[in-house]
Amino acid sequence: MHEVSKQTVETTQKHAQKSIEHSKDIQELGKSLETNDQIEPEQKERIKAAGETMHKHAQKFQDLTDRLTEDPSVELYSEVVTEHIEVNKAHIKAIEEFQKKQPPA
Repeated sequence: MHEVSKQTVETTQKHAQKSIEHSKDIQELGKSLETNDQIEPEQKERIKAAGETMHKHAQKFQDLTDRLTEDPSVELYSEVVTEHIEVNKAHIKAIEEFQKKQPPA
């Protein structure tokens, strides 16, 4: 059976923690936009939803990473990587929404 190295597990754990922190930042950004009149309500909701999705996947990423200490299998690591990808997808979606230009008034 193939296993991931202890160094990879440790690096992955640190990265998962950073993903949790970053997802909280995105959620806070979404909350701070609630009072911004220059952004449409639907866009605010999409940003907020992307932050929530990012946090959900970041939490799963961290939970799976924590399991790697007991089970450093390649199969579990593959699940970890999949969750990391989902975190990044949600992050990209939030950024894309935030960067959308408002139509001229």
